[in-house]
Amino acid sequence: MFNSVKSIALATGVSLAALSSAAFADEKVAFSAIDVSSSINAAQDANAMEYYPQITEDLKAAVAARVLGSDDASDPTINIDIRKISLDGDTMLSDSQEFNEIEGVVDITSPNESIGARSFPVNVAAYSVDQVVPEGYVAVAPTEGVFYEVMIDGFADEVAEQVGNLNTAGSGVSK
Repeated sequence: MFNSVKSIALATGVSLAALSSAAFADEKVAFSAIDVSSSINAAQDANAMEYYPQITEDLKAAVAARVLGSDDASDPTINIDIRKISLDGDTMLSDSQEFNEIEGVVDITSPNESIGARSFPVNVAAYSVDQVVPEGYVAVAPTEGVFYEVMIDGFADEVAEQVGNLNTAGSGVSK
């Protein structure tokens, strides 16, 4: 009888531990700050920042609208570095100022090491149906006139999706 009770207690304890870790793993990560910068400059034969100096603030707002925010400074932060903006690979945008590719790197840092440091690339491209999207890019539907919003939203959506795969149980970004 005592062995039976021990087995039931052990099974209950294991089940509760599994359930609590599963619930903990599904817990959404809140972020205390979102910082967006650009390492694009004229020395790289790139002119996107001349046309879109507000892109870092626009991307920051778009990401903030998609992730859980926090006022707790000990929560993780999202740092985004925009590294390339181009039209079909050309970083010197034409007078139309249109672009269809944006590349960046996202770093997640956690002061209290609750999720550890994470880093991942985000590459978004808008191509018509008959064009091949470069490997490693997330495709968004191209549109006339509102391409800027589509590209910003596509980048922010991908950041939010990747961040949504983080959890406080310590597992990283996964697809």
